[in-house]
Amino acid sequence: MGSDFYEDPANVENYSKFTPAHDGALLIDALRAELPAGATVLEIGMGPGKDLDLLAAHYTVTGSDLSHAFLERYRAQHPDADLLCLDARTLDTDRRFDAIFSNKALIHLSAAELEQSLARQHALLNANGLLLHSLWHGEGTKQFGELTLTYHNARDLRAMLEPAFDILALERHAKMADGDSIYVLARKR
Repeated sequence: MGSDFYEDPANVENYSKFTPAHDGALLIDALRAELPAGATVLEIGMGPGKDLDLLAAHYTVTGSDLSHAFLERYRAQHPDADLLCLDARTLDTDRRFDAIFSNKALIHLSAAELEQSLARQHALLNANGLLLHSLWHGEGTKQFGELTLTYHNARDLRAMLEPAFDILALERHAKMADGDSIYVLARKR
């Protein structure tokens, strides 16, 4: 999964500098259309915390990442933040949430690992809980240095989610180029 890559403070700093213009405002707006203010939200793979800050303006948030470097960096700026060190594959916590959010964090999981994660997310969601995830759109995997990225399409996401979730939105959007991304908003059955 490349988790060691994000333990290197230099990689964390470079990533944080690379993404200043990229936040999940579009995704958070989609979530806000379905999730009432004040609800509890877990962000998986919070990285530098840009989306966590946006979510915190509306919700009671818990940030998570497998990278201690990202968590320590964020905690230095936000000492009272509710943060968990979680592997997106296993999400080893007994806490429950009204929604689970990620913006390109699950791209590091293989298709089988994503299915495992979604099953675990289902268990962590309260009744009628929501999930919203943004992923790279396409098929297969691509290698970028030490990182392997997995691409997904609407057909594959439906197959993974529909046994346990009602899909409310499944939309293409732009992160760096038109239509390069896809997000799914789904409600736990």
